[in-house]
Amino acid sequence: MDVVERGGTAVIAERAVAYASGDSWNRLVKRHSRRGCDDLALLARRILQGKDQLHDAVGRAAGALFGLLGRPRIERVFAQELARRIPLPVDAQLFAAARGLQIAGIYVCVVGNRSLTDCACLRDVLMVDGQERLQQLLQGALEDWQWLPRRMSGGIAE
Repeated sequence: MDVVERGGTAVIAERAVAYASGDSWNRLVKRHSRRGCDDLALLARRILQGKDQLHDAVGRAAGALFGLLGRPRIERVFAQELARRIPLPVDAQLFAAARGLQIAGIYVCVVGNRSLTDCACLRDVLMVDGQERLQQLLQGALEDWQWLPRRMSGGIAE
């Protein structure tokens, strides 16, 4: 609701200052408004990659532990896969940090009057979230199309 009422950029700036000093935020925007958000996008990607690497390490450790205990290979593989997928306590914080950088980057592109097609942060968000959302939209469209002939014939026959 805030985004609609006050405009997206004002809300983003206000929330950013809640996590960093106003001086830091203003310097970040000033520095990147000319250069774009490529550095911010890269840092966000590295945070997310680090999160994935941490999960891989936890999985490998679980598999190795089961190996030391002399468990069969299938148990080691299962333990490794399970441990890799279990959420870690830092997952939410790492994701929030990466998403915050991406949102800051999008803000920088908007206030710097850069083309959003050149916004690396927006591209990264769309690549991750966009695919899932696109699949949801396509599924909904397929379901609508599936029932369209019945709706059309029902409306025509009446």
